[in-house]
Amino acid sequence: MKRFTIVLLLATAPAAVWAATADDPLDAAKTLYLSASYEEALTALSNLPSGVDSDQADKFRALCLLALNRTQDAQQALERLAARRPLLKFDEGESPKLVSMFRDARARVLPAAAKTMYASAKTNFEQGQLTKAATQFDELIALLSEKELATQSALADLKMLAEGFSKLTQQQISAERAAASAAEKAPAAAPAPVVEPPPAEPVRIFSSADTDVRPPIAIEQTIPQWIPPTGTLRYQEFSGVLEIVIDESGSVTAATMAQRVNVIYDQMLMSAAKRWRYQPALRDGKPVTYRKLINIMLRPAAPITQSLPGLSD
Repeated sequence: MKRFTIVLLLATAPAAVWAATADDPLDAAKTLYLSASYEEALTALSNLPSGVDSDQADKFRALCLLALNRTQDAQQALERLAARRPLLKFDEGESPKLVSMFRDARARVLPAAAKTMYASAKTNFEQGQLTKAATQFDELIALLSEKELATQSALADLKMLAEGFSKLTQQQISAERAAASAAEKAPAAAPAPVVEPPPAEPVRIFSSADTDVRPPIAIEQTIPQWIPPTGTLRYQEFSGVLEIVIDESGSVTAATMAQRVNVIYDQMLMSAAKRWRYQPALRDGKPVTYRKLINIMLRPAAPITQSLPGLSD
């Protein structure tokens, strides 16, 4: 009976550990690793919420994989860590095998990581995020100065570019600070006086009274057809005067009835007039605005003559 109880306790130990540390998922994974529950630790590490220290998670993931003799998977985990944190180095107090593997993984990913760091820093520089760019360029220069990369001729140009951008970034930061300091010390400038624009000169409108002006020439001036309603209106004559204003481009800008023709026809006529086009009036060879009067005559329809019996048409 006692033996059965001991076995049961051992079987449920990982679950008890997990329950005791559920408030901190990463600590739970560490505890599971230390209790040699490597598979359970990997499961815990694969379900970590956002905000957990990814560096520590990858390190313990690699340790679990090494303990399970999954060396290649461990190397991949360490390469991800090195790519994300190129400047990271493990303390020598860590597992010697882990330190050695991380050093090798870091050497493999550093060239690509350095190029990624440069691209990110340059983007921040171009976007005006100078403080962030300066930090990134400094970190990149420090990385490229390490012995693992300093001897690689392929990265020599990258280091030269990083150093040049670093100096340029610092110069711009200094210039911005100097400008801000000068602005703080400078007396407040008096507000500029409000200058009212001169009133626009009224456009002069010429007319037939101006004998030195050539009147506009119609390009499109279609008079609406007069279709009188049935009844006595068919045989009545209507007359009136349409007044239009033609601007310097030859467009009609205004149309009014100086003398009404017919309450129905007037609206049709003014609407049509606004679509008319002209060669503009000229004065000394220059286009001018012109007021034109157009006489309108609506003639009656021909009366219908009925033939009388016995008479020819």
